[in-house]
Amino acid sequence: MTRYNDLQNNLTPAIPFVFLYDIVGNQTFGTSGAFHDWDTVRVLSSHFDYTATKDRIYLNTNSSGLFKVTFECSFVTYDEDDDLLITSSIYKNGTQLVGSKVMCSVTGAASQDDDIKNSQTLTYIVYLEKNDYIQIETETDANTVYSIGNTSRLIIEFLPMYGWDNASGGRQDYKGVVR
Repeated sequence: MTRYNDLQNNLTPAIPFVFLYDIVGNQTFGTSGAFHDWDTVRVLSSHFDYTATKDRIYLNTNSSGLFKVTFECSFVTYDEDDDLLITSSIYKNGTQLVGSKVMCSVTGAASQDDDIKNSQTLTYIVYLEKNDYIQIETETDANTVYSIGNTSRLIIEFLPMYGWDNASGGRQDYKGVVR
């Protein structure tokens, strides 16, 4: 798989994070479920070390901690007169995370131009250690749905937890760069 790198040189994020998305889109999801693939790195801060396979994002950092995982995707179906329920969930090391499920519905119409599209947004806080991996699975209750290009996004960001310091508002000095 060719992985594109679309970086913004003027960004210097202070928090380690990665922003991946699927530029090609039109991935197929059915009743048996499938994991989302990511083909584009939008932003990668210098402090976020990861490895991506076809559908897994492995954490390679030597530190563990809390991470915020955000997933967004829009779906469409071309099956006439279908009203499909779409369910997406986050998986950590092959196990679905409790409470990470999000649902929406999409309806097929007589003409592809009239198809009703719908989208999901899922935000979840998870504790990750080195070599843990994250996957996003989507399934439907019947027939087939497709992700729409440029709408499938995955953002994983580290949540710094240094405790409370009321004198400085809990601020820490992060000096991240984009590579």
